[in-house]
Amino acid sequence: MRLFNIQSVLFILLSMIVLTSCSDDDSVALVSFSSPDLEVVTDTLTPVTVNFEISPASPQDSNIRIIAPQSAYGNSFITEPPLSAGEINVPVSAGATSASFELILLESGIGFEDFIQDFEIIAVGPGLATNEFDGRYFSFNLVNERVQEDDLPFVENFGVCGPNGSFELPPEEWTIIDVAQNSFGTGGFFCYTGQGVTGVGTNPFTPEGEATSGDDYSESWLISPSISLGGAEDPVLSFNFDRRFDAPIDENTLAYGLQISTDYDGTNFETANWEVFQPAVDAMTANDPGFDGISNTGELSLAQYEGEDISIAFIYRAVDAYFQATSIRISDVLVE
Repeated sequence: MRLFNIQSVLFILLSMIVLTSCSDDDSVALVSFSSPDLEVVTDTLTPVTVNFEISPASPQDSNIRIIAPQSAYGNSFITEPPLSAGEINVPVSAGATSASFELILLESGIGFEDFIQDFEIIAVGPGLATNEFDGRYFSFNLVNERVQEDDLPFVENFGVCGPNGSFELPPEEWTIIDVAQNSFGTGGFFCYTGQGVTGVGTNPFTPEGEATSGDDYSESWLISPSISLGGAEDPVLSFNFDRRFDAPIDENTLAYGLQISTDYDGTNFETANWEVFQPAVDAMTANDPGFDGISNTGELSLAQYEGEDISIAFIYRAVDAYFQATSIRISDVLVE
């Protein structure tokens, strides 16, 4: 009789252990990435949803903690939820059988290159569990079909001033803006064909050789069409330049200059942002004004404008109308 009782008690205890074990197993949901990898072929860099499977349903509110080894976070991508303390914390609601986060690709960092990023589940919250290896790792592979678009090389040889040209300025898609014009109407750009080149020049001469004094200012801007540097790497500007006579406007203002705008649209000259492009001004100043000698500036880096659309403005100024005011000559403008 006693043996029977001992056997009964042992059976009951074993049954309780088994039931408890099953109950514990049933209270934990297994989390895994929905697939071990994902390849996206695109030219738009739209956000990508990364999914998790939860089986059975999560017994309570919890979370999945993700890391991105060798992360380019903030440069090539960000996520929603965002990275915090080195982890992406994905919330899981009670009863959920799935969860996800958004992978947001950044054009500024990825550009036109392919992109690969790995992710790993490093921990889960209460009520959740993972396998040791299976389902814990995910690899994202972007095949980038974006096309590098730019307008390069941009070449202006001022053919309008050549043998078969109309000799009517400005060239097609260029703009001339006379901010101020002297009383003789000679303070702007005209076609120039001296020194074996075809280009444009300035010379605020007077018809009879007389000179005005102190109140006959001229200022003219020759502005290029918009030039896209969208996909360019290390773009450069060069042009031929000559200046004759050295007659600055004042101690702070040269008779010539070059400025660049990234927001000029052909109609907003006065409100666009124009920035002095000092490398070009330095190259122009290096030309000797004591004699005719047009020469090339050499390559002037436009790296600061990579990815931008730019307009280039050649600027001429003369304090008065007279023969020995500074004159300039420009030809063979090239952006490449």
